[in-house]
Amino acid sequence: MNVADVIRRSRRLKLFIFIGIPMIYLLIFFFIPFLIALLYSLGMFKQVVYQYHFVPEPSLEYYVGLSKYPGIFKAIQRSFYYATLTTIGTLLISYPLAYYIGVKLEERYRDLAVLVVFTPFWINFLLRVYAMRFILHEAGMVNTILRLLGIITEPIRFLGTDVAVIVVMIYSYLIFMVLPLYGVLEKLNVELLEAAYTLGATPFRAFLKITLPLSIPGILAGSLLVFIPAVGEFVIPELVGGPNTTTLGTIIYSFFLRVRGVTGWGIGSAAGLIYIAMILVASYVYMRFVGGEVRLG
Repeated sequence: MNVADVIRRSRRLKLFIFIGIPMIYLLIFFFIPFLIALLYSLGMFKQVVYQYHFVPEPSLEYYVGLSKYPGIFKAIQRSFYYATLTTIGTLLISYPLAYYIGVKLEERYRDLAVLVVFTPFWINFLLRVYAMRFILHEAGMVNTILRLLGIITEPIRFLGTDVAVIVVMIYSYLIFMVLPLYGVLEKLNVELLEAAYTLGATPFRAFLKITLPLSIPGILAGSLLVFIPAVGEFVIPELVGGPNTTTLGTIIYSFFLRVRGVTGWGIGSAAGLIYIAMILVASYVYMRFVGGEVRLG
């Protein structure tokens, strides 16, 4: 009897493999780190010289300290601002692309088109961000093209501005919007559109009455996939932004890596817990109002 036969015959072994192992993985790499971060944020670790001691006396001092941190509320507001514009930008670019591939393009070419869209995102994330940094540089491709066209005489400074952060975030998160939209639009019943045309509907009216409502689950799922990580983004604001593009993610990064000792970890953990709370709220809204519709779609 081989291992496969043993697994097939044992219900408990199958449950352990398919449920137990993933739960152990989550316990080690998510729940335990989450618990440690929670304890740090509540000030339950104290540092004495080079040793850390657990003190079962929770405190909100790090949350209070975070609320007094200069610019924290503006950073949270900026995080939502970037995430909102990134979501809108990826939607405006992704919808026509996904619609063309999923509805207009011949079925035999769809897999190739999806592969072409995917290809740039196989490159390492940091390499793509640095590539965009070079493109947006004062001596980069964008300014060079604008000068050659005679639109500008002096280079425009993109790096360190909101424009650079938003453009790079839209580029980086584009694939997370394209895939859900394509998955919904590719299943669209074209006969519904043909029936609408037969009844005298214009292409625009058919889009508003048929295509758009049927693609709402994809829009909402893609928006969730883009918005949630975009709120906590710190790599892009750090690499292409500047002092005026500080976000919640860069604050968490700064406290954990640039402020030594338990204070930095405590305030960084408090900021991280606030971010997780925002994720939970967004996830609840999604599961409450959208999740069932997407599953049916």
